[in-house]
Parts: sequence; C-alpha cells; structure tokens
Amino acid sequence: MIVRMKKVSAVCLASETESALRALRELGALHLVHVREPAGDRLDERRRQASRAALALRLLSRAAPLPGDAPQATAQESPPLEPLLDRILAIEEARRTAQDGLDALRAEQRELEPLGDFDPALARDLTARGIHVRLYRTAGRRDVQYPAGAIVRPLDSHGNVTAVISRDPADLELSEVLMPRRRLSQVTAEIAAGLANARQAEHDLRRQAKYIALLRAHVDRLAEEQAFETARSGMGQDGSVAYLQGFCPADAVDAIRQAAGRHGWATLLQEPSAADRIPTLLRNPAWVRPIEAVFSTIKILPGYREADVSVAFLVFLSLFFAMIVGDAGYGLVFLLLTWFAGRRAKRSAPREPFRLMTLFSVCTVAWGVLTGVYFGIADLPAPLQALRIDWLTDNLNIMHLCLLISAVHLSVAHLWNLVRFVNSLRAVAQAGWIAVTWCIFFLARRMIIGLPLPSCFGLLLGGGLLAVVLFMTPLNKLKEEWVNHLMLPLTLMSNFGDVLSYLRLFALGIAGMKLAGAFNTMALSMGFSSILTGLIAALILFAGHSLNIMLSAISVLVHGVRLNALEFSMHFGLEWTGFPYDPFAGKASIKPN
Repeated sequence: MIVRMKKVSAVCLASETESALRALRELGALHLVHVREPAGDRLDERRRQASRAALALRLLSRAAPLPGDAPQATAQESPPLEPLLDRILAIEEARRTAQDGLDALRAEQRELEPLGDFDPALARDLTARGIHVRLYRTAGRRDVQYPAGAIVRPLDSHGNVTAVISRDPADLELSEVLMPRRRLSQVTAEIAAGLANARQAEHDLRRQAKYIALLRAHVDRLAEEQAFETARSGMGQDGSVAYLQGFCPADAVDAIRQAAGRHGWATLLQEPSAADRIPTLLRNPAWVRPIEAVFSTIKILPGYREADVSVAFLVFLSLFFAMIVGDAGYGLVFLLLTWFAGRRAKRSAPREPFRLMTLFSVCTVAWGVLTGVYFGIADLPAPLQALRIDWLTDNLNIMHLCLLISAVHLSVAHLWNLVRFVNSLRAVAQAGWIAVTWCIFFLARRMIIGLPLPSCFGLLLGGGLLAVVLFMTPLNKLKEEWVNHLMLPLTLMSNFGDVLSYLRLFALGIAGMKLAGAFNTMALSMGFSSILTGLIAALILFAGHSLNIMLSAISVLVHGVRLNALEFSMHFGLEWTGFPYDPFAGKASIKPN
C-alpha cells in the first residue's frame, strides 16, 4: 500500500542550521523539498570533489589489482586520499594522452606506409643542392614518360608511389604526393614508445586498484557531504531564522515532534495540499515486496494519490512469465541460476529480486509441467505425460485461455475502480465497462476460435454501453470532459485491441517451444555416432537453448510487463506519476518501517 504522508515545516535559528540538519539526518525520516534552488560556492566545491572521486573510483573499478597486492581498507594502510586521487587522475591523463598520441601516429603511419621508409630529410638535402625530388602516385603504370636522365625509384613493392629525381623539375601528368615530414621508421618508433607509455599507465593504475574499497568509502562520504550541503543551501532564511519543508510518513510524526522538542525547533505538521508534489513510499507485505524490484528496474511508481497495484502486478506478471517462457526445463534453469546467484550475493545484494525470480521460476516449472513442455522435447516419458493436462496442449484452447485472462485482468482494473468510486455514480460506469469488456471477449472468441456468442450478448453490450455513456463523466465535469463521449467509439476500438493483445502470451510461448524443438532437431540430425558429432550436437543444444532462454527473458520484460504497465494501467486509470520517497539520511540511518 502507499503510505500516508504528512507535510512538515520546521523553523530554527539560522546559527543552528547545520546542527538541525545533522539531527534530521540522524532521524532519517524527512523527504526534503527545497525552499529555494540549492546553490553556492560550498555546494559547487562539494560537487567538484564528489565528481572527482567518483571518476577515480570508476577508473579503479575497471583496473584489475596486480597479483600479490592485498586490498587496503583502512586509512592506516593507505596513503592520504587527496594525493591518491591526484595520482589516479594523473595516471588516467597520461594514459589518455598516450592513447590520443597513438591514434594520431597510427593515422600518420597509414599515410606513410605507401612510401616505404622514404627519408624526406635526404630529399630536402638534394633539393638544396639543385637536385629535384618529387613523389608521384603511379599505381604501377608503365606508360609514363619521365624526363631524360631522371632517376625513377618505386617506393613500395606494388609501385603505387614513385620518386622522380632529376636536375630539372619534373612536370608529369600524374597525381603528386606531398613530401612527408619524416620517415616511416621514426613514426613506428614513436608508436612503440607510445604503446610502452600506455602500458605503463595501465600498470600504474592497477597498482592503485588495491585502494578501491577505501576510495569507495570516500565516495560515499563525499556523497553524504554533498547531500548535506544541498539540503543546507536549499533552506529558506529570513533574518535570524532558517526554515525547511518536507514530507514524512504519518507514523514518523511523533519522532519529528520529539526531535523538535529536544532541539528547540518550531514545527508545523499538516495534511498535504492538492498542489503539493508528494513522494510515494510503498509498504507491502513481505510476499508482495519482490515486485518492487520490477518497479525499480523499469523506473515506474504509482503517484501518491493513485492506487498501489503491486498485488495484481505480481500475480499476473508471474502468470505471464510462466506462459511466455512456457518450458519446465527453462524454469528449472532459471531456478538454479537464481539459487546460485543468490548464494554468491547473499550479503551484497537485496533479496527481493532473487525472491521474485524464484517465484517466476516456480510458476514456469508448474506451467511447463501442466503443458508437458521440457526443453522443447515432444515425446515425453509416461510419468511426465501423466502430469500433463491435455486441454492445454491444444493451441485453440490456449488462445481461448489468453482471451479469458485478458477479460479477467481488465475486469479486475474496472472492478477495483468500482470499489474506489462506490459512493459515486462513476461506479455504475465502471460496471458498464466490465460488461463491455466481457462482450469484447465474447466477440474476439467468436472471431478467432469460432465459438458462438452467448444469448445475453446484446443485452449485456447494450446495458454496458448505456451505463458508460450516462455515468462515465460526472455532471459537474461534463463541460470540461465532454470530449470523452466524442472519443468513445475510438476508446471501444482501443479496448478491443487491448483484449486481443493478450494473444501475445500464446504467440510468444509457442514461438519459444518451436524454436527449442528446431534446435533439438538440428542436434539430433548431427547424431552422436562419434566424439566430434556428439560435441557439435551438444554445442548446438547449448547455444540454441541459451539463445531461446535469453529471448524468452527479453519477451517477458517487453511484453509481460507491458500488459500490466500499459493495458491494465490504462483501464485502471493509473498513470505511474510517482517519484520515490527519499529521506534525508546518512548511510547508517534506517528508513522507518
């Protein structure tokens, strides 16, 4: 559910601003709203320091420590931080300079290679003595008339460029090549020196990689200092008093009041107004909380005044995942990978994503067992066939099920709205939309599967449309929202498309199964008659099923999430306008539960 927020305004002496902010940071419950745009020299300096340290950390993150270098994690074991940052950034500057120089030298090398190791200094010396040296692009031509007494020397083995040495200036009808500044061997030597400098810079950076843990802690500290200075410069000030505003969960109000009493602040706690931008804090039961990993990944969050659809999102996305992947074998692979990754990241990563993937994997295994699909294998042994539900092996039945899921899913959205608007005539319109949704389901089923329309179809459609037309817009908003009635035919067409869009669950599932079967057939065609053919067949199976698993995972992200975040949300009226509750807190602070 979405936690109810209180708007907090606090006033303190301007001389006590920093101590007040430190107390609020320890409390870790107030989402600050800047009274004025944060700015100032101190903030600029904090941003510069944080940016500089973050760049150094990124550089060290890409550098593998040298063998035998033990990680340094305490200040006693490491050099001072500022000189360390200077050294890391200087090494990177040297590496970048060497790399830029190499790029220019390689371009020059490509230009000089057609000339061989021609020495332009010798040519200039001959010119000073009255002997002319010119370079021409001959491309191996044999019909060129050179001046009498001229010395002609091809500069490369293909005869593409030729040097013409003569007493009088040669004037040939050929493309002349500009005299280079230096010879190829000099450029080659500089490239070798540049490569050595770049390798040395890489080595020097690896020597600093042992300090990465210390630098990471320093970056966290600077981020806290920047956040503190941002909060301080974002406060308002009027003479000798300073003030700030923010939002806190309703159950944190007592803690705010107690802190105000201890520190002598004046506080005003009130309900947020309609004009306020209020952060969203979700607080769900443990079994629902894993879906928040999806919200975080795709950057969506219900607005404070919207409804929390976490339960519906979790239930239906689990079903969609199972139907799209559709293979019990793949489900077991996901389950094993989740278990392995969860064990490896037991202390360093949040548990919700692993719990979510465990749920998805179990649902996929269950669906695969019920449909009798294991790594795309068609002929199953008797024990597995006994677990299969034959009704689910018929494509028309699966399409029927997809359409049924669409009607149920979209009806849940309108039923939820009906409950929310139960004291309003808009609830009647939501009941009408439920009726229309099921009529669209019956019509789609008739068109695609050939099942007859129910006898009550006309009455259900007429009653539903009448309820929608009469009650979809409150009378006091009819002047502003009359266009909704004008757009109703297009809305009905869009709803028909929404119901049909759930057929993607069938299409993606069957595509994955057919692709897995195709790879199995390719592997079997190779046979296992020898070690070589067995290895090739095993490689085909591994590569093919790995590709299919990746495509299935992408399909879930693109299509399974879409059915919840777009089709369902549009019928629900959910716009995902929220932004996360982010309390002003130090790293050690604990957000209120």
